[in-house]
Amino acid sequence: MFGALRRCPASLARATSTSALRMPRAVRATAKQPALSKDAFAITGVRQALRWQHAAASTQAQVADPPSQEAGVITRFSQLKDKGLIHPNVINTITKRFGFDEMTDVQSKTINEALAGDDVIAQAKTGTGKTLAFLLPILQNVLNEDPSLARKGFSKAAPDDIRAIIISPTRELAEQIAFEARKLVSNTGLVVQTAVGGTQKRLHLQNIRREGCHILVATPGRLRDVLEDSYTGISAPKLTTLVLDEADRLMDHGFWPEIMTIQRMLPQPEEKEKQTLMFSATIPPEVVDMVRSTMRPGFHFIKCVRDDEAPTHERVPQKVVFARGFENRMPALLELCVREYGRRKQSGEKPFKAIVYFNSTAEVNLAYRTLNLLESRTFRGPTQTTYSGPLRFIPLHGKMSQQERTRSTRTFKMADSAVLLSSDVSARGMDFPDVTHVVQMSLPHQRETYVHRIGRTGRAGKEGEGWLIASELERQELPRRLRDLPIEHDGSLVSASVDMTKEQQLPMSVASILTNLAEAHRSVPLGQFSDAYHAHLGSFQWLNNKQSLIYSMNAMAKYGWGCSEPPPLGRVLVEKMGLAGLRGINVREYNGGSRSANARLNMGPRISDPFGGDRSTYNQRDPFSSDHSTRGGGRDSHGGRDPFGRHSGGGRGASVQSYSFGSNKSNRRPGREF
Repeated sequence: MFGALRRCPASLARATSTSALRMPRAVRATAKQPALSKDAFAITGVRQALRWQHAAASTQAQVADPPSQEAGVITRFSQLKDKGLIHPNVINTITKRFGFDEMTDVQSKTINEALAGDDVIAQAKTGTGKTLAFLLPILQNVLNEDPSLARKGFSKAAPDDIRAIIISPTRELAEQIAFEARKLVSNTGLVVQTAVGGTQKRLHLQNIRREGCHILVATPGRLRDVLEDSYTGISAPKLTTLVLDEADRLMDHGFWPEIMTIQRMLPQPEEKEKQTLMFSATIPPEVVDMVRSTMRPGFHFIKCVRDDEAPTHERVPQKVVFARGFENRMPALLELCVREYGRRKQSGEKPFKAIVYFNSTAEVNLAYRTLNLLESRTFRGPTQTTYSGPLRFIPLHGKMSQQERTRSTRTFKMADSAVLLSSDVSARGMDFPDVTHVVQMSLPHQRETYVHRIGRTGRAGKEGEGWLIASELERQELPRRLRDLPIEHDGSLVSASVDMTKEQQLPMSVASILTNLAEAHRSVPLGQFSDAYHAHLGSFQWLNNKQSLIYSMNAMAKYGWGCSEPPPLGRVLVEKMGLAGLRGINVREYNGGSRSANARLNMGPRISDPFGGDRSTYNQRDPFSSDHSTRGGGRDSHGGRDPFGRHSGGGRGASVQSYSFGSNKSNRRPGREF
């Protein structure tokens, strides 16, 4: 967070700052504020509210002249100390201990407003220092009320002495914010505590009771538990500031009811005036009514993203690779990792460090189980070079224990070169240093998710790349779901376009990748394939052509995973997902057996490819049908003996070799069928 000090584009004029529209608390308390109607609230409504505030301040000028504001906008942290706005002990920590002075655009525009006590909702690109923008004001507000807390080593905090609460949507982000806050207060007597789910509630309570708390960083569920339990002795009667980080996600349907419950347990406006700060990279229109019910009239909207600007860093190139089939995506991912790792190692560039996002936990588990077996493997490069580890793969998803997630997060942060295989648990707000690549496997469910994921690279002025590996089934959906984003097509990954239904000559580098993946898949439990198969069905429910989806998924199971039959589906699930009557489904019977619905039947004549290509979706036949040739027994390795028992026609020194795909029962050990 402290490293995120690169200024936003100069074209965002400083004149757009609303600092000139501030008025002191005394004037604001006596000025009559017009009520905001539902129709008035939107982005234009925010600006209207600011005009109302300015008009009210002008009206009261005859009664009480507000202190004159110095022209210009503060852009350096040292200026905050020079002007007496932030305590020197806090600023010295930033400027001397960490060596930073220049603010980002969101910091310079937000801190002035927040210090005046105004409610603020700020929108800025990910990686521009939003965390520091709200930490500094809330720290100073606490010090204003009790200046003795500015002395290092002096603390008189109690469990009911909470002055500020910061709510985060994820445990990892909450822990990260608390870590940054503790660094900021290291030269003061302020106490920062956490209350996050997935860890021992008793431990958090013990820390707060023993050490007290001034600033509490929490996730919604655990915060509600703590405040609702009267026996804990933890409360916030002195609360002055509430921060909602990643506000759009917190106000989503999953979090908003808990946020409203928490609000009712905090001091009400008639009891104590409370400041609310909201920060996020995106503020979609559907949350504006919720913002209206949370913010006080006259709040400030600070926008550091132009309406005509893509909501991702302009310095981050974004590329999409269309894989021929689902079975091509993992080889394409591994080819990208091997290529970029080797290229950067040879050129002396910053080491390869990537985050790979999947749409489900099951896909993360399968990818980790597969790729983790390849860490010590040697891969052939496109120029006859070899790259042998350490391609380190680290998993991270919501179903891991908090201890496992903390270990994965810490390991990836400290690694010079690694690949984090993650669900969206790390997509928002997390600050991982020196990430060079973000790869997304399939289209994310929402455009905003894509934006947040891309924001994990190119942070704090550093360079990065964004990659999307999608299937042909997603080609038509991409322009609609990811509209107006500067995504360019990339065809450099050879394995993405390989027709894995046919035997063919392949470059040695691609054959090396496919061979290693095939061997790794033989060690993966069939249950993980089944879980990933089910997850794919859920992720692609938006696709109208379910028959094409089933055939494509079966091709992934056969040619990608080496399965001898499609993973079975329960009859209830098949009916619930609207798949009844489709060909190629392996329906599990109640007696524990299974049968393949029409899997052994000839599917008839070719149906035209819905994507306009020549693939014909495997001739619109189930790849497990008996009349569909397996093209041999497996894959060979650099001209040696095929891992499934066949012999290659190429020599070890060949740059191009014959490579066969497919699977039959002999390709898997006895008993490996579903």
